[in-house]
Amino acid sequence: MMHNFTKLKLNLFFMLLGGIATAFGQGSQTGLANKLWEAIGGKENWQNARYFMFSCIGGGNSSFTQGERTYLWDKQDGYCRFEGVTTDDESVIALFNIKTHKGTVYINGEKLSNPKTSADVIKEASAEFERDAYLLFLPTVLEGDRVSLTVTGEKLIGSQRFTVVDIKNHKTSFEATVDGQLYVDAQTGRVQQWLSHQDQNRFAVSGFKDIGGGLVLPTRFTTDDTTHNISYPIAAALVNIEAQKFNIP
Repeated sequence: MMHNFTKLKLNLFFMLLGGIATAFGQGSQTGLANKLWEAIGGKENWQNARYFMFSCIGGGNSSFTQGERTYLWDKQDGYCRFEGVTTDDESVIALFNIKTHKGTVYINGEKLSNPKTSADVIKEASAEFERDAYLLFLPTVLEGDRVSLTVTGEKLIGSQRFTVVDIKNHKTSFEATVDGQLYVDAQTGRVQQWLSHQDQNRFAVSGFKDIGGGLVLPTRFTTDDTTHNISYPIAAALVNIEAQKFNIP
């Protein structure tokens, strides 16, 4: 009888301990999520922002364009204006929707009339947008109902201590899948490093910018392979954009 009573008490103790650990873990993740939002200006400011203009240099992955490419993006409806120079030294403007991948293309100011060629360019421009939006808007990947976030611990790199977070979002606001590890400054909530599980690229964040609308986003990313460094010379949240910007070159 005494043995059974002692066993019961031990079982209750371990169940209570497990419940406390689970609650602590959930609380830790919720607290970190709040810090990540606060670090970029708050979830409400992000959700209220609709229009963005940004340009991107670097990345090393494109076979479609060279040099700086520029975007106007309607986060709410998905419309996008892409401008750049192809690897054949032709100017390209693609006006499309990142949700439907439909739109029109202009090469050297002339509208493409071949539907297949136009669709191929829009596919390339859409992929370019996803790659470039991926890092600039990385701290916003907590948005959505398909997000998985787990605090895995802390790690000391050099003299900096980071909270390491495994995060996966199957569909972000910029229509990309994000899967990797965030290295977060636990004091400020700012993302300092990113390790992608998809391609194993590790980026260190070396600059942030106030883009307006109360938002602050990372705009410079460096990696060991300098050919993959990425920067965003232009990054701005806009109150309004003329509708014709998404329809007329």
